[in-house]
Amino acid sequence: MGVAGSGCGNSDEPEADGKQTATATDPSPPRDVPAPDRETPPPRKKEKDVSAGLPKVPKAELTPATGSFTAKQKKYLVDRVPEGYEPAAALEAGQAICQRIARTAKVDRKAAVSALESGEISGAKDAVLHLCPKHKPLLQAAGLLD
Repeated sequence: MGVAGSGCGNSDEPEADGKQTATATDPSPPRDVPAPDRETPPPRKKEKDVSAGLPKVPKAELTPATGSFTAKQKKYLVDRVPEGYEPAAALEAGQAICQRIARTAKVDRKAAVSALESGEISGAKDAVLHLCPKHKPLLQAAGLLD
């Protein structure tokens, strides 16, 4: 069975108009286009605090649906929980920040410090100071502590 008329000739044979087709042996991009593996990603924007400007739950009213908060947890929650929101959800968000820092530092300490420096881990300073103080050395390395 032949492949006549398929339009896919050998790249070394001239085309009907006398031009030679480009070969697939030279995959290099033009010089003015950076190679994809060398591009730096755009800087991440700091996350906005969606609760900014909203009235906050007073300290005396910061209680979970069941149980109670520790003194450190309650201190973290002060001025952080908008009225109508569950304080436990704000606490969970802070704990998630601590977990993210811990996971990143476990794999690559420099990456954790870099993420803290750049603000990629939003709210990290307060979370570390109140909920996971064992990560203070990372904040210091990132220049976030006085």
